[in-house]
Amino acid sequence: MARFITPGSMGAVSRLDGAPGGKRGAPALDTDTDSTREIKTHFRVCRFIMETGVKLGMRSVPVATACVLYHRFFQCVSVTVYEPYLVAMSCIYLAGKVEEQHLRTRDIINVCHRYFHSSSEPLNCDGEFWDLRDSVVQCELLVLRQLNFHVSFQHPHKVLCEDITKEHIDAIISDLLHLYDMEAKCT
Repeated sequence: MARFITPGSMGAVSRLDGAPGGKRGAPALDTDTDSTREIKTHFRVCRFIMETGVKLGMRSVPVATACVLYHRFFQCVSVTVYEPYLVAMSCIYLAGKVEEQHLRTRDIINVCHRYFHSSSEPLNCDGEFWDLRDSVVQCELLVLRQLNFHVSFQHPHKVLCEDITKEHIDAIISDLLHLYDMEAKCT
């Protein structure tokens, strides 16, 4: 698959989150640790999407859409190949379009920059900003292509209905407790 994100533009993202470069390192030999690491990464990035969405004034459905787009993208590709926070920023941008709550890339970039650097000023409209903006837009195209442009869907939280069984409710409660436990371990 062709890469749409140039190494130069990925440097702007690494300056946002402190990660070294756009690509992740080579996978480690211990797959259980890698799996756990990926789960924690996805958990943190989804929390980032939710917090960023709130700061951008997004409604709950576009935020949920951004999370689903993010997860569907990483079902198809490895988290070691693409920068998760760049994909998350692109998913926020795309979800705003899908759910008719358009956001400016500048606002997304500044809120995300502030998320990682709380005491800094907004980014100037210089080369670093434009590299990051180009990366977000190019990554949006990558997400669209990877998902075959299927970005409209029914959200799972609307599957809850009157004929739900006690076993389903118990499974949902168990999943929620697991997420709360994971959040405690990730903070």
